[in-house]
Amino acid sequence: MAATVLFKITGGEVIPEVEMLETATILDLKKRIESVLNLKAERQILRTYDNQELNNDRTIAHYDFKKNVATLVLHFKPLPGKSKFNILVKVGDDEFNLKVKETTLVGDLIKKIEKRLICSSKYMNLYHLSTKLEEEDLPLTTYYISEGSEIEVKYVYHH
Repeated sequence: MAATVLFKITGGEVIPEVEMLETATILDLKKRIESVLNLKAERQILRTYDNQELNNDRTIAHYDFKKNVATLVLHFKPLPGKSKFNILVKVGDDEFNLKVKETTLVGDLIKKIEKRLICSSKYMNLYHLSTKLEEEDLPLTTYYISEGSEIEVKYVYHH
């Protein structure tokens, strides 16, 4: 039976872990990452910490990751131009779409949601893939927010 490798995918605020068979290709790994982060495989660039780019056609075994655990850095190709795309914002049982750009800052997204919900941001927290969007001066790409991503709004009650 083929051995598995546990990959920790870094490069953003969300750090998923993905386990793959050594016989799988790097493209297979990217497709698994796509299923977790909703970031198209063809936009992904995976690098080792020594900046070696992983080739889609190679198997995971080709790279001889030690101890069957590896940390990779995920970069991705930007959308062409200043493309806008829809994200889904969920608030309890309600949901709505917002158009954003990859370069939109988290703080600007918060302001758009405040305006739509008529609610101050001090009463809500935003989450993507169970990770709180805390750094308002970072672009949405830092949290791997892309076309079709879901943002969950959780209300915070102060006493």
